[in-house]
Amino acid sequence: MIDVVAVLRPEDLVVDFLSVLESGREVHLVVAERGVYLKLPDGVPLAGRLAAVGELLLGASEGDKPFSPGAAADAIALETGDVAATVWTHNPADTRERRARWALELATLVRAPVMHAVGDSRFFQWVTDLDVRLGAPAIEAKVDFVNTHCADLLRLDEQDQNALSTRRIHSIERFFGSEPGERARLFALTGSMSEDAAQVTDPWEFATSQYENERLDATVDWLRGHLDPAAGRVIEVGACEGALTRRLLADHYTVDATEPNRVFLARLQENVDGDVRVHPHSFEELTTTARLTGSAYLLIELLYYEQDLSLLDRFPTDRVFVSMEPAALAEQTWPSTWSVEEEVELAQPRVEPVAGGRAYLRKPGSRGVLLRRRG
Repeated sequence: MIDVVAVLRPEDLVVDFLSVLESGREVHLVVAERGVYLKLPDGVPLAGRLAAVGELLLGASEGDKPFSPGAAADAIALETGDVAATVWTHNPADTRERRARWALELATLVRAPVMHAVGDSRFFQWVTDLDVRLGAPAIEAKVDFVNTHCADLLRLDEQDQNALSTRRIHSIERFFGSEPGERARLFALTGSMSEDAAQVTDPWEFATSQYENERLDATVDWLRGHLDPAAGRVIEVGACEGALTRRLLADHYTVDATEPNRVFLARLQENVDGDVRVHPHSFEELTTTARLTGSAYLLIELLYYEQDLSLLDRFPTDRVFVSMEPAALAEQTWPSTWSVEEEVELAQPRVEPVAGGRAYLRKPGSRGVLLRRRG
């Protein structure tokens, strides 16, 4: 049996996978940034293995040729041959985006079973398959390695993806197996504020989440109390795949639904049917070249992307409905040309499983604000 530890950078071998190095089995080390494949035979003590990793850190140079995930997968297949192997790599939901992407792509390509280290993924609580509590000698060895070989990483700001902060130097190393759909969903969840969210359908799990369904139903109830479906079209900005759009159409609203992400836009067009027009416009485009006239604009769970709120003045409507998590909503400063007519609670915080129960997290709740143009 061969353990293959495939990581982005040399220090990851020790920080997240010391327990694998400590196992005493034959271990192969794959370091993507260095383009290194190193075999450590069974029986090599931990000190010897750490010395080999230390040499990898000392030997870095500008001439290194990094491994792509495909090149790494090919090397693993070649070097392990017919011997049973397990590949150990990063978490596709690691908050360090490069490590997460590496893990997702590598795990898709290798033929061997894959185990992911939880790593730095503080937004979730994890349901793991293997937890290893390091003994005092192993912890001492890990800390000594970091202090000896990684002093420059200890000096980095904690926001740096390569910084070695306290939370990234684990005394309990936690691992889980995965299948392709789960990996992709975990990666999309972590990248939910970027284009990566579109890698899977329904990344926020609107179809299965009790919290999300209650939030969406409450949002439609709130809108219904102010908007007569016969009064004119409503403009839903950032409709994603149409979870709210379908509810509005079922309530006989006429809708202009906008979605700038081309993947979500295609799914939105497939998912909605009725008196709806679908547009590829962003928030900013709707205030300039693609202004749509309607009875109200809906900015539902949208204003998390540092939009310029002064652009609200350019919407051709007197009413704007906004919903956000309460803490984020409290930080908004509305233009002086708009007044808050109403503020309502739409959903209370709730802890829910995600990705088929692989992890769980606190959903923060949702609050709605109705803005009315002054004068």
